[in-house]
Amino acid sequence: MIKKSVLMAGRPARTLTLVAVAALTLSACTQQKLQQQTQAQLAAAQACIAKQETQGQQVSEQQAEILRQVQQVQQQMAAQQQVVEAKLQVLEKRETKVICPTPPVVAPKAQAKEQPQTDKQIVGLREQALIAGLNIVMQARISTNVANSVVDARNIQMFERNGEEWVRFTIYNPDTKEPHVLERKRLRFQTVQSANPTPDRRPVVEIRFTIGKLTQRGEFILADRSDSEFPILIGRNLLRDVMLVDVSGNNLAPLQRVDESSASSSSAAKK
Repeated sequence: MIKKSVLMAGRPARTLTLVAVAALTLSACTQQKLQQQTQAQLAAAQACIAKQETQGQQVSEQQAEILRQVQQVQQQMAAQQQVVEAKLQVLEKRETKVICPTPPVVAPKAQAKEQPQTDKQIVGLREQALIAGLNIVMQARISTNVANSVVDARNIQMFERNGEEWVRFTIYNPDTKEPHVLERKRLRFQTVQSANPTPDRRPVVEIRFTIGKLTQRGEFILADRSDSEFPILIGRNLLRDVMLVDVSGNNLAPLQRVDESSASSSSAAKK
């Protein structure tokens, strides 16, 4: 009985011991697992840190390489700049040594073209013409291709005087635009080809004029030449036997004005 009681009393203690041992074993396993997990996490963290350190080292190396390349480029640019400056200095030295050649001596141009020995008036393609009695100087075009001479005349009117046909017309001063009314006996009519289908019949009168040293009376066709640069056109009828044309020059006959009194008397006698 006593043994049975002792045995019955020892069972709870054994059970408690087994429970305690089991608890301790379980706790040890749990701690071991936690330690393993912690060690794994630490190893992962260390691997990540090592990887980041490796990447950082690679980035540093790349930056160092870029810096080295930049330094090389700067050195190359500096060397090129030195070469350019050296070339500029050489060019400047060469320029300073340049000696300009002495310009050739040019013989002075002849002041005036020698004219042939003749008693005829030498004229160019354009000359100044003086209308006698009016003291009007007009630009004249000299043309050997035109048979009859023409003068710029406006307001042309025909009238009769002493049984003869006369012409009243206006000549304008090219400089002052002042009108001068003239009356001349009509010599004839001259047919002139124009833009119109039918040719124009223009009156022809005699006018005294001066070119260079030559003063003469000449027949002129009266026509409106307001659109022309030359109010007077000198043709072959006035050039023949008294003038020589030098087609290579202009204004070869300096105008020599005649005495106004003689010109006025000549004009009055003509009227």
